[in-house]
Amino acid sequence: MNRLFTTAALLCALSLGFTSCSKDDDKVEQVEPEYQAKVMVKDGETVDLTKVSKTINTQGTIKRTGNTYSLRNFKQFTIGEDGKATTTAAADYYFDCKENDATSDADKMLSLSGTAAVTLKTNTEKGYTLSYIDKSFDQVQASDQLISIENNASEIYKMIISPAMQTIRTESGWCNYSLVNHIVTVVENRTLVISKDKKPLFKIRMNSIYSDGKPNADEKASNMVFYSIDYQEFK
Repeated sequence: MNRLFTTAALLCALSLGFTSCSKDDDKVEQVEPEYQAKVMVKDGETVDLTKVSKTINTQGTIKRTGNTYSLRNFKQFTIGEDGKATTTAAADYYFDCKENDATSDADKMLSLSGTAAVTLKTNTEKGYTLSYIDKSFDQVQASDQLISIENNASEIYKMIISPAMQTIRTESGWCNYSLVNHIVTVVENRTLVISKDKKPLFKIRMNSIYSDGKPNADEKASNMVFYSIDYQEFK
């Protein structure tokens, strides 16, 4: 009798154990698959937009480091009557951070001036809005108190008239322009944020408008406009 009771108890314990394991398995957190962007970039990889972009008039590279994407030497060109890209810079460049790729005007998330206006605008027709915060890019969180930009455009912040004289052109600007040497420099630790339906989607760090991130002269540098931008999606 004792042997039968012991065997029954053991079988019961094993059954409960398997049931418990099954319940534990049911509780395993499901990992959401990565969004399949038009241009996929693996961690540590650098892609050449000239080769992988879905557009025909784009140049630049994107490198991924963790969740941060670094867009470098970004530029777009006009498209000729023959449907091919020309060597003439476009008046505006179009980009979508979600897709990691340049776009057409209609499909853009944001636009960037291809001229000395150096203005970043969001596509309000698709509901994208722009704000900023004076905080280091790496430290910015979606829950931070952001400052909305009324016209959803960020351009020149300060005009540097002389070493001793500066005037603020727009409070929400991302860069400064010197009338002394005609060089554009970024506003340090100013981060732009793109939102939709009041939900912050991406934070953006503007780095430079010059090819390879550096002006080719101390005055009136000519290697522009090639944008250097870092962006990261809020998770």
